[in-house]
Amino acid sequence: MPKKKRVSLSDELRQAVERSGLSRYAIWQQAGIDQGSMSKFMAGERGLTLESIDKLAELLGLHIVADAERRRPKGRS
Repeated sequence: MPKKKRVSLSDELRQAVERSGLSRYAIWQQAGIDQGSMSKFMAGERGLTLESIDKLAELLGLHIVADAERRRPKGRS
């Protein structure tokens, strides 16, 4: 069975923004993120600073959870 391609954290963050129900305008206004930076991030043209990621996570109620499949030490089932 082929391995499932891992989705990047940036892509997951973009998906969370899209699924939030908030407009991009509302998100950059409420989070205090520069509109140009947010637009370029959403287009996949550039990344965000950790400060901006923290602001988005706070606004959208996001947190990181480790994938149980990835935490398992190699060689163990």
